[in-house]
Amino acid sequence: APPGSINCKGEELSFLDFMLTGTEVLHRMVRRYESPEEHAFFPDRLPPRDNALTNLVYPDLLSSKPSVNNINLNFNKILLEKYINVIVPATCTPGDDEQYGSTVTEDIAILQTLSKRIHYGKFVAESKYRSDPEQYQKLVDAGDADGVMALLTNSEVEARLLTRARLKATTYGREPLLSSLPTLQAGEEDDSTSIIAAAAASAVVAAVEAMKKDDERDLKGKMDPAIIEAIYRELIIPMTKDVEVAYLFLRCGREPPEEYQSDRMSVD
Repeated sequence: APPGSINCKGEELSFLDFMLTGTEVLHRMVRRYESPEEHAFFPDRLPPRDNALTNLVYPDLLSSKPSVNNINLNFNKILLEKYINVIVPATCTPGDDEQYGSTVTEDIAILQTLSKRIHYGKFVAESKYRSDPEQYQKLVDAGDADGVMALLTNSEVEARLLTRARLKATTYGREPLLSSLPTLQAGEEDDSTSIIAAAAASAVVAAVEAMKKDDERDLKGKMDPAIIEAIYRELIIPMTKDVEVAYLFLRCGREPPEEYQSDRMSVD
């Protein structure tokens, strides 16, 4: 069992489970999971914090109802499942490079970032509720989860997000246009204007490449931008919206429907 963890006896943990649990034990001791933005993947394995660190005070941005908390609204179980079974196979080359430690360290960083991203849905849902509390309460009272989902969905924002994801993947997943950079001779001063122009040209090429159809793009990057866009479209956005629906049901005093429970995705 990872040092400091509880409730792990008899469990067969993967290397990722072992490292992630140990990381969360340490982070628990320094108050990470007292933030409404943070959610542990294995909360049942974490001991109570018993050190002298004082409790932190966070802005009152969410509902104060006891049912709306990081335990009832923790979608990390399904996130971890989708990460292992969908995201990793889609983004990694098959094989074994034996870099287990460094790989798992990156896995943990990515998982924590994705967790924070999808659970921002709580804050988005609270903002949307405050903008139209009567309509959300009416839909929840009627048990109309589809109506809640329709009311909170903004297709234009989602389309812009997907475009931005593809553009970033195209821009940061490829080598810069080194041929466009000015060649400096010994003793010459840096030509900042030329360097900036070369960087801008590289960004323009990436943007144009990102907007092409999949079968027209010249794939020279480390990652196919279409895969990153698909991960956002099929996993990150739907999971964030599931968090929003679940939050709104709890916010309005009802348990979320079965398809919006935290151990699955509603689209599965």
